[in-house]
Amino acid sequence: MDSKRGLFLVICDDPELASTLVHIQKNMDIKVWVPSKCGQLQTSLIDACEDSIHKEALVKGDVTKASFFSQWKEYKPICVVLSLKDIEKYSNIRELILTELPDARILSLQIGHPEEVPRKLIDNDRELVLSWTELLSRPISAELRHIESSHRVKEVRDILDSGDKIALLLQPDPDPDGLASALALRALLGRNKVSTPIVTFGKVTRPENLAMLRLLDLEVITIKPEDLNNFDKVALLDTQPTHFTVTLPKVDAIIDHHPMTGNYSDIPYCDIRSKYGATSTILTEYLRAAAVNIGQRLATALLYGIKADTLHLNREVIDADLYAFISLYPDINYNLLRRMEKPELPMRFAPVLAHALTSMAVKESILVSYIGEVEREDLIPQVADFMLQFEGSEWAICAGIYENNLVMSVRNVGYVKNAGDVVKRIINGWASGGGHRTMAKAIFPVEGWKERYGNLNSENIKATVLNLFIKEAL
Repeated sequence: MDSKRGLFLVICDDPELASTLVHIQKNMDIKVWVPSKCGQLQTSLIDACEDSIHKEALVKGDVTKASFFSQWKEYKPICVVLSLKDIEKYSNIRELILTELPDARILSLQIGHPEEVPRKLIDNDRELVLSWTELLSRPISAELRHIESSHRVKEVRDILDSGDKIALLLQPDPDPDGLASALALRALLGRNKVSTPIVTFGKVTRPENLAMLRLLDLEVITIKPEDLNNFDKVALLDTQPTHFTVTLPKVDAIIDHHPMTGNYSDIPYCDIRSKYGATSTILTEYLRAAAVNIGQRLATALLYGIKADTLHLNREVIDADLYAFISLYPDINYNLLRRMEKPELPMRFAPVLAHALTSMAVKESILVSYIGEVEREDLIPQVADFMLQFEGSEWAICAGIYENNLVMSVRNVGYVKNAGDVVKRIINGWASGGGHRTMAKAIFPVEGWKERYGNLNSENIKATVLNLFIKEAL
């Protein structure tokens, strides 16, 4: 579950605006100002918001007094939405916010045409001013994310910039989302690959990811866990400490989009957003908020990261993923992207693929194939992807032997049971694996598989896998 952080303080004299902001903002503690004195505005604000938030979130007080703002100083970060029709009152309150909450960001909404109230950042980028007309031209949630990202950029920079050498740690077999996120964080920090290398405990194995490294001139260094002690700071991208089989000696920052799997309260910086489709989306928001130039190489990497983790925007995406995708698309190198997405298959794999497809085990809506021992693990999911295209199929499972493991790639059509949950029930703690709603992976040690299910005969494997999925997926 995503944790709430910071304070979202709404000071406005428009009940509809207050209600809208309360519905949209979910990531911060919400406080909505209401006048101390009984009157039409107090009644209207209470009526507009009380069904959406707890009564404690409705804060009565005099916003012309410094004490109203000083009570919120312990929150970090703080975003204040300020919208008042009385210009003099607005100006006085704004000055109090700047004085009493020196680290707060302000979103000032003003009445008028964009030509009369042009979008601008003032007071060292602390305050974003824009008109109601412009606000209505794009979702309020995008503006709020921009404000929050500005806070986060400052925080992560403050924490990591104090280190001369920073490790950007990815999962043992980094994927496009992790690689792109690491490249983006390095750009955000204004670092190079010497002072801020991308590291992993494993190696990049999938051909499309190797192609990404080659085409974008990325370098990933394989290290041991104890080597992290040689770095001043360690940042995890697209992963979390509990995803590793060893205890990490140090972690200073986590940026990830997977569900939170531990208590990271002792880690200085933690931004985990499980509703996001990709970590690349989070980093794109950081870069936009910090006004960092996103060149063609970085834009291509980030867009590929979003596409790869959201299955071409068809899986578990929110509006933030769509906005990030749209903003990056004009700047990408399409030819590079195409070459990364479509790694070449070795010609000698053709007869293996043909046999796998013509000898599938099929029952009801489940298709299972076995392709034997493979030299490249990515061949297994590519076959599974292809199998799901057959008429009437709801589940496609391809298994193969890679590096003394039986590797199983699982795909489904999206409106059936969650693939990741099904795989977890099948492995039942003795193997490794997991995934998302429409795709998952399981890795079984060959010896463990033989002990439980018998020999590695092709027909036996297909029959066993088919029975397991009939039991758990249907």
